[in-house]
Amino acid sequence: MQPMILCVDDDRNFCEILAKAFKAEGYAVRTAHDGESAIRAVRECPPDFVTLDILLPRFDGFGVLEQVRGMRGKAARTPAVLLSGCSPTPQYRQRAAQLGAAALLTKPVPLERLLEVAGKATGARPAARVQPKQSEARPIVGSLEKVPFAALLHHLHGMRASGVLHLEAGKKRKKVQLRDGRPVAVKSNLVDECLGNLLAATGKITWDVMHESLRRVKQGEGPQGQILMAMHMLDEQDLARALRSQAAEKLAEIFTWEQGRFRFQRGTRLKAGNALALRGSPGSLIVQGVRSRLPRSAVDRFFKAHATKRLAPSESPFYRFQEIELGAEEEALLLRIPSTAPLGDVVRGLDDAQQRVLYAAIAIGLFELRRDLSRRSAPKAAASTRPPATAAAPPSGPEAGIRAELASMASSLRGRDFFSVLGIEHRTTDEEVRRAYVELAKRTHPDRYGGLGEAVQQLAEEVFGLVSEAYETLADRERRLAYLRSLRNRERDAAELEEGQRALRAELAFQRGVEKMERKDHDGAVACFEEAMQTYPEEGEYHAWFGWAWYVADPNAVGRLDEALEHVREGRKLAPDREKPYLFLGRLYKAADRKAIAERMFTRALQLDPDCVDAVRELRLLHMRREKSKGLMRRILRR
Repeated sequence: MQPMILCVDDDRNFCEILAKAFKAEGYAVRTAHDGESAIRAVRECPPDFVTLDILLPRFDGFGVLEQVRGMRGKAARTPAVLLSGCSPTPQYRQRAAQLGAAALLTKPVPLERLLEVAGKATGARPAARVQPKQSEARPIVGSLEKVPFAALLHHLHGMRASGVLHLEAGKKRKKVQLRDGRPVAVKSNLVDECLGNLLAATGKITWDVMHESLRRVKQGEGPQGQILMAMHMLDEQDLARALRSQAAEKLAEIFTWEQGRFRFQRGTRLKAGNALALRGSPGSLIVQGVRSRLPRSAVDRFFKAHATKRLAPSESPFYRFQEIELGAEEEALLLRIPSTAPLGDVVRGLDDAQQRVLYAAIAIGLFELRRDLSRRSAPKAAASTRPPATAAAPPSGPEAGIRAELASMASSLRGRDFFSVLGIEHRTTDEEVRRAYVELAKRTHPDRYGGLGEAVQQLAEEVFGLVSEAYETLADRERRLAYLRSLRNRERDAAELEEGQRALRAELAFQRGVEKMERKDHDGAVACFEEAMQTYPEEGEYHAWFGWAWYVADPNAVGRLDEALEHVREGRKLAPDREKPYLFLGRLYKAADRKAIAERMFTRALQLDPDCVDAVRELRLLHMRREKSKGLMRRILRR
């Protein structure tokens, strides 16, 4: 039987995409968009897991979870993850622990992290999750009528999704490669978007030249861009600009689609697509697409559907501070948007350009649409449920000794996890937790020190508070397991921090190596690249640069070329979507007099990065030498 997940969020687009992601993993999913409907859904049919936004209309997320914990039977034990649009305060974290939340996560939440939490909380392995590879998982599918492209791109960016987004509308087909939520490549089946057509349509070449280049492509002479260069219609810079424009046009055209279907396949890669030179943020891309391409009818339909809702600035730091390209007038417009008037009233006084900017600001999360102005009041902190402790007579001995003992205990307990505070193992029982607490409470309860000085009283309050907080969290098995999961997540975060520091050390060594290569200090560069490669062997570019530097340091050394090829191939394997490994492979194969393979490598480098002028020059040299060789053969044959 499929595990059931309830997704609760008032952002319907986010809820829709999240529900599709869970369904793709083999879960059954229901959705709710306010606190009352969420409580009703849990009571009617208890789910196996709940994703619960904290700031909801009609009961905040904490209030919903508190109601759920007061239900009878299975419903009261429902695992839940709380989602916060802003950085959680210590009070939020305390309340989440008291309510036995599986996790308290900050939006935007990476999709993989949310799926991981859901899998651990349900203890289930749906059919799609049994597969070892992400590429074998079921895709996330839906319609662009329900989730417009701007909202889809925004939420996939927020979820840090990596994979290929397939889109279709009638006979149109597009594919967009995403890496950590950022579009990096695009592919289209539209004839009008081929390179020659775009150049001819913009007057860069004539239609006759376009047709001649297309004829040569069909004869197998190479990609159209290289043929146009060989015809002296383009130079290296022209081709790089044309490829960038072609990729940008393929992506921007999708904003014109009002209908269609989408399918997102996690963990897959796009083959032979146009690399996107996206300089700004995905938010800027969405703003530009809405400004210039979104049909007017789509803008009108959106504002009509949400006319009664009210605008408010986003409370999520991630969205509020994202970098977007706005003009001074556009910034001024967003700053003076009233947060008390219905959206329909706000829109009525704006022209087309201003409405598009407002639409884009809502699409990328700068503004939120709310049904109830009171919904964003901060959730109240939970009242303390500290269990009573029996007072005892003050301990014997001088006050200084007692103070030193309490100070030592406070120092040893500060910052420690709750299991360490109570002195128990992670695998423990409710009774063992109670016994450990009672023993410590007898020693540390403040009533024992009532006749002593204020400093002793404060130390006793602190120690007893630490012990009581630990007990309140660990006394119940479900809350204990939830805390253990959060503890392991913190340990994982610490490991990720160490991973980041290791990556930084490697990157600094790599940058030193690049500088030495520019100064022709090849031996010094080899040492730097080797340090980077050993510090962070997962990065393919380090292997590729090491291999190339190793070769140019002494190209005539016996076996040096083969060793260099081995390192650069490893770099290509680890970083198949970077242009440098292919560029270096092309140069090494050219040195080995394997020009056909070298040409393929240079071509792939150019596909991955249209700005790779080195690859363009290498291809041009190969082409010129091939033409020169053909001319020589013709002269020989005429004799």
